[in-house]
Amino acid sequence: MTGILAFIVVFGVLVTVHEFGHMFFAKRAGIMCPEFAIGMGPKIFSYKYNDTQYTVRLLPIGGYVRMASKDMEVNPLNAGMRINIKLNQNDEITHILLDDKHNFQHVEEIEVVDSDISERMYVTGLKLNDNSEATYYFSDECYFVENSELERIAPLSGRFESKSVWQRFLTLFAGPLFNFLLAFVLFTILFYIQGKPVDEPIVGTVMEDTPAAEINLEEGDRIRSIDGTEVDSWSHMTQLIQEGEGNPQELMIESGEESRTATLEPTVESTELPDGTVQERLIIGVGRDFEDGVIAPVWWGIEETVSSMSLIFELVVNMIGTIFAGTFSFDMLNGPVGIYKVTETVASQGILVLMNFTALLSVNLGIMNLLPIPALDGGRILFVLYEGIFRRPLNRKVELNIQLIGVLFVLVIMVLVTWNDIKTFFL
Repeated sequence: MTGILAFIVVFGVLVTVHEFGHMFFAKRAGIMCPEFAIGMGPKIFSYKYNDTQYTVRLLPIGGYVRMASKDMEVNPLNAGMRINIKLNQNDEITHILLDDKHNFQHVEEIEVVDSDISERMYVTGLKLNDNSEATYYFSDECYFVENSELERIAPLSGRFESKSVWQRFLTLFAGPLFNFLLAFVLFTILFYIQGKPVDEPIVGTVMEDTPAAEINLEEGDRIRSIDGTEVDSWSHMTQLIQEGEGNPQELMIESGEESRTATLEPTVESTELPDGTVQERLIIGVGRDFEDGVIAPVWWGIEETVSSMSLIFELVVNMIGTIFAGTFSFDMLNGPVGIYKVTETVASQGILVLMNFTALLSVNLGIMNLLPIPALDGGRILFVLYEGIFRRPLNRKVELNIQLIGVLFVLVIMVLVTWNDIKTFFL
C-alpha cells in the first residue's frame, strides 16, 4: 500500500508541475487552456475555473494541457440545426444556445446554414421569425451553452498559433523547465534538512555491530590510508574497500591529533533490486559527515540539479548511441510499471530517500521531454524554431504527418517498455 501511495504522489507531483509550467506560460502569453488534466482516460474528478477545466483522470500514465488552436476546435454546429443565439449591441454573438436548458432572454432562433469556428468565426442562418438569411460574427468572448454549462469558444487571438515564436517556445519549454525547478527545490530542501555530504574521508556516523564499530571508529575520525594507499576522498575510500574484495585491510586513522592503525574486514551487504536480482557490495558500517549552512544549501541545490542534468543527459546520449551500435536493450528503459516497482523500493527507505529519487525523476522527465521526437515537447519546439529561422511555418500537412508518426512511435515504445517491465517484475 505504501508503494502505491508513494507512486501516486510522486507521479502526481511530477506531472502536475510539468503541465503547470506549460499552462502558466501559455496563460501569460494569452493562450486559452480549455483543460488541465492529470492522468489519461475517463474523468474521476473535474473542476472549472476561469475557462479551464481541471480534471483528474483514471490512468496514471501522463497528463496534458489542452491549449486552444485551430486544430483543436470542434464545431458542434451542423447545417439545418436549430439554435438560439444571444447578441450584443454590435450584433455579435456572445452565446450560442445548443439546447433549451438555459435562462437567457431576448435571444434569436435561427436555422444554421453555414458556420466556421476555426478561422472566419461566424454563423450564417435563417431567422425563423421572417425566414431571412443573416451572417453573425463571434464576439471576442463567446460561449457555447449546453446543459447549463458554458464552454468558451477560443478567439483567434487566444490560440497557440497566433502567438509569437518566442511566446510559443517559452510555453513548450516551460514544462521541462519546471521539472528542473522542482528538482532544485527538492534538492535544496534536502540540503537544509540533512546538510550536504562531505566528500572528504571523514566519518559522520558509525553503525552498531559493524566492522567499523569493532575497531572503535568514531564520528570525526579521518581515514588517512588503506593498505598503504593514501585516501583523498570519500568516493576513493569506497573504491579502495571494494577493490579489497572482502580481505582484511589496514586503515590509518586520524583521531584529533592522534593517529593509529587498525585492521578491518568488510562485510557483504546484499540488496534485492526491484527486478528480483540481488546486488552485493562490501561495507564497513560508516556514513558520511555532513556540512550545514544558511544560504549555502541554495547554491548546493543548483549544483546538484546541474550535476544531475549533466549525468542524465550523458546517459541518454549513451543510450541513443547503443541504438546505432546495435547493443540497445529495452532493459535500459523503465515504463510506468518499472517506475512503480522502483518507487516502492525507494519509499521503504524513508521520505528523504524518496524526495531525492523524485528530484532525479523530475530531471529525467525534463530531459526526456526535450528529445527531438515530434510527440514530445522537444519535437514541437523544433517546429517553432523552424518557423523562427525560416520566417514561415512548416507545411501544415507535413507537420501533422510528422506528429502522427511521432505519436505512434512513442505509443509503440511505451507498449514495448511496459511489456518488458511486466516480464521483468511479474513473470
